[in-house]
Amino acid sequence: MEPSDQIQEHEKKIRHLEQELNDLRQGLAVVTDYYCELKQVHRQQESRQEEPVIAGVSPTTDTAAGDDDTEFDAIWKFHEDVLEADPGAHVPCTAMYDAFVRFCEANRKTVMDQETFEFVFSHMENPVPSVDCGQWVGYRLRPGLLRPQ
Repeated sequence: MEPSDQIQEHEKKIRHLEQELNDLRQGLAVVTDYYCELKQVHRQQESRQEEPVIAGVSPTTDTAAGDDDTEFDAIWKFHEDVLEADPGAHVPCTAMYDAFVRFCEANRKTVMDQETFEFVFSHMENPVPSVDCGQWVGYRLRPGLLRPQ
């Protein structure tokens, strides 16, 4: 092959690679747009789902954040007193809620329904708990506390 033919062949390969790169960029743009749309739809669904939960939890009086603090005090106290952060720990959702109910009964706190508990608990920090296959991940119950009755 002559040098001019080699140059033309290389230029042809470069144009082909540039075209493939352009196609990949366009594909990435499509995937990015699709992801952004999914994220927006998910946020809209979450906001629609949060409204009934929050409405069900809100006190019937017209007071603001003060009542919310006392209403969720039981969950915050449970978080502080009964749980230990452990990134590898898994506690079944029902066991976590049962421990919460026992904690509330032992401390004369108001018990919330499981859905409300899970909603508020999922927004705790240091660390933020997550749910995986019906189990809370990131916390464990402290040993010796709240033995099942």
